[in-house]
Amino acid sequence: MPNSNHRRYTRSQVEVAALLTLEHQEPVEVEVLDVSMNGTFLKTNLKLEAGTRCTVSILLGHFQHELPIEAEAVVIRTTAMGLALRFESVKIDSTPRLQNLIVDHAEDPQQAQLEFSHQGGFIFNPDRQQR
Repeated sequence: MPNSNHRRYTRSQVEVAALLTLEHQEPVEVEVLDVSMNGTFLKTNLKLEAGTRCTVSILLGHFQHELPIEAEAVVIRTTAMGLALRFESVKIDSTPRLQNLIVDHAEDPQQAQLEFSHQGGFIFNPDRQQR
């Protein structure tokens, strides 16, 4: 069953803090507005070119005391509100936390859980070649 905006995977609306790190730069505080198995949208004033590689650490917990969700990502689009990122890889120990974040905030948690089971539990496609 496709979701309402014709995306392949459920996109969950969230408002959580994150750190965005570019190569050889200090982390920048951003806000995650939505997240899916494939990527995230970050609210930020940064303007980055499509194709820019980065690391994103999504901070969890009331005082961001839980282990973060860590992923390598690439910028796919910059808008006036922020950056759309595609996950290239997610740290193995971050996978369950990302899955929980998506399912817990999904409009249809059962559909989101089904998407994970169809992917064999992977957040990203392990067969896709790294660029």
